Amino acid sequence: MYLYRAPNNVYFTRICLAKSLRDKGFPFDIKVSLLTCDRAEAVIRNIDVAGTLKRIINSIDHKTRINDFIRYVDEVINEIRAEFDNNNSASTAQAKGHKIPIRETKLYEHRETTAIAQVMPVVTLDDALSEFVASKQKSGIRPLSIKQLAQRTRHFIELLPIIANRSSKNTQAICTNDITSADAMKYRDELLTQGRSYKSNKEYLAAVFQFFKWCQLMNYCNQNPFENVTVGQKPKVKANQERDRWDTSELKRLLHSAEFNASTPDFKWVTRLMLYGGLRPSEACQLRPSNIKLMDGIYCINIDDSGDNQRLKNLNAKRTTPIHPKLIAQGFIEFVTQRQCQPQLFDYKPVGGNEDWSKTYCKQLAKLQSQIGMKSNQRPTSYGFRHTFIDEMKKLDVSEHIVAQLVGHSNPNITYGRYGKDVQAKALLKYLEKIEYDI
Repeated sequence: MYLYRAPNNVYFTRICLAKSLRDKGFPFDIKVSLLTCDRAEAVIRNIDVAGTLKRIINSIDHKTRINDFIRYVDEVINEIRAEFDNNNSASTAQAKGHKIPIRETKLYEHRETTAIAQVMPVVTLDDALSEFVASKQKSGIRPLSIKQLAQRTRHFIELLPIIANRSSKNTQAICTNDITSADAMKYRDELLTQGRSYKSNKEYLAAVFQFFKWCQLMNYCNQNPFENVTVGQKPKVKANQERDRWDTSELKRLLHSAEFNASTPDFKWVTRLMLYGGLRPSEACQLRPSNIKLMDGIYCINIDDSGDNQRLKNLNAKRTTPIHPKLIAQGFIEFVTQRQCQPQLFDYKPVGGNEDWSKTYCKQLAKLQSQIGMKSNQRPTSYGFRHTFIDEMKKLDVSEHIVAQLVGHSNPNITYGRYGKDVQAKALLKYLEKIEYDI
């Protein structure tokens, strides 16, 4: 806070706002013309103006709207300046000669700041999260993905009063533009102490980053506090060790067990489709008889989301892949023929609010694993069949863009990804035939 003289010799009061307020979209400073070129008179006027401004600034809380603050400052300052004795002050007359308007509060001369301030609403984190979820639901994103985004963002909101040492424990009183990069870093540090994997921590931060990016686009906050916040250095673990695959002994233990042989045909075929085709669990469980097609003399699986309640992870998941000859030899086509009159190839249904196609299958697999002595947290998962398929392809030195097409990944090579065409089923089949498990 200080008094200064402009190049036109008119004195101003200038007060800089705290960084915590600037981070929320408040202006960098407030400059108020004292309408005089006489220093002695300016000093007297400065006492009233500066004191009033300080009281207004100190009254700012999380409920204060920026545009309301600007409007109130303008009104109060103009009331004070209206009381200046313009007629008896020669210096004021000189100031008028410089055409200084009575409403010259320099706050309004910062056009970029004003543009932000005039439209930025005050929105609580809870209200913003509700809007964020509703927006994602309209975007056609999978219910499970939306649920994960909401849960991970809620995790940050609920931890905020603790990690930020806020006096209020009520998260409903915390607004989107209250959050700073310091809060984001403290949350990151807290995540690292909670025992999750590197991947999980990265996904938590990514969810909150996405939430605040949306808030920034909605003009609910001036910046994304998670912009430069990262998990840190990735643990030195080989990529093929990050996800559990099924080794040969585990596959034999499962596939040759009495419990597996006694399981339903649906369970057996879904397991084999993942192991010999690299399908995701939900992709296999939601198949329809019409998804099995004969193309140029080759039986193929058309994985898409054209049917009711069918959904894919992303655009790359939509693909057509040949069926492994081993599955055909085991009677898969005959099984499909028997199901032609049914809407679904298997009897699995989407479960819960997330409409999870694979939940029932995963429960069945976990139960079977327990029955044959595979201990929880020490055994591969249903997704491990897909990882096993990919790992075997890697061992066979199959080109990565071929594997990407088979399993529905984005093409890792920009040349193939942008300009290349999908490999035909007949060509894909020769790579698929290489998959053989010693079981």
